Amino acid sequence: MEWSKNITKMDGGIYRTINGNANELIAIGRCIKAGFACSKVEVTNGRYDAVIDPGQGKKLLRVQIKGSSTGSVSFTGGGRSGQQISRSVASRVYKYTSEDCDMILVVDSNNGDCYIVPIDDIKNMGKTKSLSKLGKYKENWSLLKKIAQI
Repeated sequence: MEWSKNITKMDGGIYRTINGNANELIAIGRCIKAGFACSKVEVTNGRYDAVIDPGQGKKLLRVQIKGSSTGSVSFTGGGRSGQQISRSVASRVYKYTSEDCDMILVVDSNNGDCYIVPIDDIKNMGKTKSLSKLGKYKENWSLLKKIAQI
């Protein structure tokens, strides 16, 4: 079942921001439902969007949350679009690494499915990947347990 989206017909740019915020909240809620203490990080445009506390004296996990409504996901950050962005400056786009976060959690904006992708696994992937090629990560919450080493 697909979720209803933008039924109020708000401006596309505003809706994109709100939809991104919703994806973050969905991802955090799904982590909590899976039994992980997860909190949103309130730093806009940071290298990660949430942290998971695995407890037992283990380090916090940094989670980059990405939404996808197109069937593919980007493993990059630093890019923004819109009329207000100057096209004359150099690109700030970068591919996420273990320096930035410990995992990427992808939310399918169409139905809420989650893909848990360890950051080390994207090294050998391009900058984008089709969700259909990420089947082993789909709803694989045991991977999150492995990343947290619990």
